[in-house]
Amino acid sequence: MESVTSTDMYSVRETIKGTLSSDKNEILFSRFKINYNNEAEIYKKGSTIFRDYELVEPGSHQAAEDAENIAEPIQQSKSQAEKEKKKRAKARILIEHLDIIKDEFWDRRPWLLSNKPGKIPKET
Repeated sequence: MESVTSTDMYSVRETIKGTLSSDKNEILFSRFKINYNNEAEIYKKGSTIFRDYELVEPGSHQAAEDAENIAEPIQQSKSQAEKEKKKRAKARILIEHLDIIKDEFWDRRPWLLSNKPGKIPKET
């Protein structure tokens, strides 16, 4: 969206606000000469911030079963809580521009829904 000046950006937002996503591309191109498909992912997907653990291969596990197995117990011992705290501290914080609506994002990152840290990725 660099082709639009900052003063025009308000106009662009107001114009496409409340429109169907199928109409947004046409409106952006016909009125503002912006090709949505050429825009950076940050403008199309936004930013997602999460802890980086080892990704799980989609289809290689049962997401519901895994979430059940790794779900936090009602009461954790102090040593369990400390171990999880250390694991979380070791994980990198990532800012990615991904599609979080589709199941693949969540299937590959089951720790996000379980509130339990995943495996720390191996350094390469």
